[in-house]
Amino acid sequence: MMKRGKGPRSGSQQAFRFMLYAVSAAVLSACGGGSDNGSGPGATPSVAGKITYDYVPTVVAASADGTEQGGLDYAKTERRPVRRALVELVSEDGATVLGKATTDDIGAYSIAVPGGKRAYLRVTAQASEGAGNVPDYEIGIRDNTAPEYETDPASAPLYSMRGNVFTTVSAATQLDLNAGSGWTGNNYGAPRTAAPFAILDQIVNAAQQLHRAEPAVLLPALNVFWSVNNRPTPGKVSDGFIKTSHYQHAQHNKGLYILGAENVDTDEYDASVVVHEFGHYVEANVSRSDNIGGGHGPGELLDMRVAFGEAWGNAFSSMMRGTPVYTDTAGPKQAQLGLVMRLDQVLAEEAKIWANEFAVGNFLYSISQAPEIGFAPIYSTMLTGEKTTPALTSAFSFAAALRPGLSDAGKRRLDQLLGAIAIQGGDQLDAWGTQTKSQGGPADANPAVFPIYVPLTIGRTVTACVTSQFGTGNKLGNYRHLHVTVPAAGKYVFKTVPAESGDLNDYGVAAFNRGKELPDLSADSVTTTTIDFPAAGDYVADVVSARDIADGAEPDTAPHCADVSLQAANQ
Repeated sequence: MMKRGKGPRSGSQQAFRFMLYAVSAAVLSACGGGSDNGSGPGATPSVAGKITYDYVPTVVAASADGTEQGGLDYAKTERRPVRRALVELVSEDGATVLGKATTDDIGAYSIAVPGGKRAYLRVTAQASEGAGNVPDYEIGIRDNTAPEYETDPASAPLYSMRGNVFTTVSAATQLDLNAGSGWTGNNYGAPRTAAPFAILDQIVNAAQQLHRAEPAVLLPALNVFWSVNNRPTPGKVSDGFIKTSHYQHAQHNKGLYILGAENVDTDEYDASVVVHEFGHYVEANVSRSDNIGGGHGPGELLDMRVAFGEAWGNAFSSMMRGTPVYTDTAGPKQAQLGLVMRLDQVLAEEAKIWANEFAVGNFLYSISQAPEIGFAPIYSTMLTGEKTTPALTSAFSFAAALRPGLSDAGKRRLDQLLGAIAIQGGDQLDAWGTQTKSQGGPADANPAVFPIYVPLTIGRTVTACVTSQFGTGNKLGNYRHLHVTVPAAGKYVFKTVPAESGDLNDYGVAAFNRGKELPDLSADSVTTTTIDFPAAGDYVADVVSARDIADGAEPDTAPHCADVSLQAANQ
């Protein structure tokens, strides 16, 4: 998430009927219609035209004091094509689909139809490309405030727009539809028909670029939930209280959730935000994300998983949109900037380190812009080495997986960019950050930060320190990462003893196999954690102190340490 402060397939008749029921419950009105412009006798009977939507751009300008101001600029609204969306010709009573098509990349469609039928055109905010049963991608924009959402989020109605009823003729009919923004000068005085299509278009653009980079990789079906009631308030999602635009990976309500509350925070035209959240979906579904979530903002040093995950969303958004400028509008009339940043620079006040999301975002974006590297190797790395690393997902694991496949020139450029975020490059680079021992800042003297991982093998005892020096919950040093190596599959016991007087219950250990937490088999033990490791090899264990992850806890510059040992369970 970047804020400051399996839908039905149309391949089967059953799914198709369900989809028709769903969209009929969420029809948006749109000024459309068209004229019967027959092309003369002998023409193939058809309805053809272009489908467009109103896109409202963001304006950014520097004020006299140098601060940047801006917001949505309705005066510069432009029409953009609705690409790869479902278009249907529906009988006047809504009971029968007389024909259907998919728009192309310029929004054009054509449907063969019989003459003499009373019908209307319906365009659904649903897009896909490729084979019908295994599409390259499949995206639907749904209403999370509709009653169906509470029963099954994937059954929430898809948004659509419809044109006026007309009579088909035995000749070609030109029929264009445009989804209007609904802006009437001072407010949204008309339906915001364009909003779902604006969201859809940004995601289609990104999905197409991913497909060009890796044609064999199919993206899982994605539901995007938007509503004019979606606001940045905690509460019931079906009432629109979604906290912020975000990606939700939990299976029962999986999807992107996008803000839409007028005069508060609308994100349908904030392409930066929409594509950022799509980047989280990509990372979680075809790559891997170990991001533990939580708040993040300027000037913060984060757990390296969070720093990389949020940096990936930021950089991915700029890569896909073709601009380093990232904006998020908010406020009355959507005329304020909640956020503006540039991915091609790092502000002086930000730490140039792998634990800072803005530094890592600049690192990733700079790689994509480097002629010696580019986007394709980045995406390939996310699909392969970053997905399978035994280490936690971070700038370290990503760079270590990327580097071997680069040319000599690409490796030199990568090493330069790694140096800018205090990571050792070249032959010293590995997924564990073994040779990265300092960054010339406040973290250097804290044993909770360096080394990046504490090595732990059978029969060894190590000191694992955690800290709240940089904040609590998801900040740098809140979790002490251990690089655990076991010689064979089997059960192993971690024993944790505080190095200082304190509550034994304060410390805990969790072990991970390629990002998946392994179950704790301990029998309510305070000091031991028993883990069944599935094979010999490398794993990660995190040691954590409750005081460092508690919400609202006061930062403490002193580290909190425990002695951790590892033994086979039968010893």
